[in-house]
Amino acid sequence: MIYRFSLISFIFLNTQVFANTISIKVIDPKHSAVQGVIAYLTPKNKNFTFPISRQPLTISQNNKKFTPYIAVLQKGQKINFKNQDDVTHHIYSVSGENRFDFKIKAGTQNNNTVVKTAGEVAMGCNIHDWMSGYVLVVNTPYFIQTDSEGSSIFEDIPSGNYKLTIWHPQLATNKNEFIQELEIQSNKTIEIILPKALLPIPVQQNQDEFDFLEGY
Repeated sequence: MIYRFSLISFIFLNTQVFANTISIKVIDPKHSAVQGVIAYLTPKNKNFTFPISRQPLTISQNNKKFTPYIAVLQKGQKINFKNQDDVTHHIYSVSGENRFDFKIKAGTQNNNTVVKTAGEVAMGCNIHDWMSGYVLVVNTPYFIQTDSEGSSIFEDIPSGNYKLTIWHPQLATNKNEFIQELEIQSNKTIEIILPKALLPIPVQQNQDEFDFLEGY
């Protein structure tokens, strides 16, 4: 009985040590909550290994827009493009080794896109050139996106030293990111103040709606 109790206690203690919860809140210089930024934790231990998620990321084309406009996934995951419009799209990216280029007919899907390197993937449509969207590829399974309150939570994070990166395509900093070193040994609540407010997201608007006769 004593042995069984000791073993259970050991397992419980190790679970507490290695399964930390990290709560973050991201605000701008005016202390307003920043919604939709991506936050991810990269272990500084180079020997740290983790599995790659087999769950594909779905990006829809809806009302001639990418939905969501910004998304994140782990290096090696697939992207499932789902055309919910009644027209054909010609989706492309020219971002480094993560280049892709294909047509997707109305009501169909393309689930053959695999991202192989970490970094920003900017997307567009050759037919509807106002369409734009971004995928951030990260080399870690620890990534989240902030809610309307600028908050989000990392769960089950092993203890250790990490690089916390905040990223958004409209963050006007080097590589559109803000980095903070972080030591994790227990549960933490962290407030991140970005050096700049986000720039406006480009309007995803059909050019047919513009008044081309204005000024003539």
